[in-house]
Amino acid sequence: MRLKDKVIIITGASSGIGEGIAKRFIEEGAKIVGCGIEENLNFKHDNAIYVKANLTKFEETQNVVNKALEKFGKINGLVNCAGITLIGSLETSSVEDFSKQLDVNVKGVFHMCKAAIKELKKQKNSAIVNIGSDLGVRPIPERIGYCPSKAAVIMLTKCIAAEYAPNVRANCLLPGLVETPMIKFRFEESEDPDALRAEYAKIYPMNRMGTLEDMANTALFLISEESSFITGEKIGVCGGSLI
Repeated sequence: MRLKDKVIIITGASSGIGEGIAKRFIEEGAKIVGCGIEENLNFKHDNAIYVKANLTKFEETQNVVNKALEKFGKINGLVNCAGITLIGSLETSSVEDFSKQLDVNVKGVFHMCKAAIKELKKQKNSAIVNIGSDLGVRPIPERIGYCPSKAAVIMLTKCIAAEYAPNVRANCLLPGLVETPMIKFRFEESEDPDALRAEYAKIYPMNRMGTLEDMANTALFLISEESSFITGEKIGVCGGSLI
């Protein structure tokens, strides 16, 4: 098992990419501390606990760390998956929507990293994986808040990597479009879901959307000691959209 007895905090672990990563890590022997705004994890496991937390509030991220230490006694890794995306241009996006995306997508990552770094420094081969987006380097219309927030996550990751090497590694995973609950409603509401999927697939040279398995397997590599000489990198898992 590649993560045997490793204790990993995963934000946004109750759905989507975060849930997929949590389940994959458990398969590899990890002990998971999930957190986010949901009430509970969508799955039960003896090696997983959940702490409800508003990640935009530092004291609540510190509580996540405290609960992890109470339950498992250490922290070996952190995966920041929690995030939101709101549609809007410079003219149509409200100031509140812009700020909300920065608060959740950037401040939430900063808070969780700040809360966990002291404990991560105590462990050998500890690592942080932040979930960014290919849209952090590839802007598209109607994402005036989301794209800059994910660009900030990339640079935040690099700053952490530079400051805490060699004790703590930090890398940023850049998904493309992944079929998660966040976008599944589009297919459910579409008159022709297959045609819509095909249209989305055309965005990517690999001619498909990403899967939870694609994201979880890459996060597993980045959090594990198999990537022990990789830090400060942005890793595109986006079907070639950045070519």
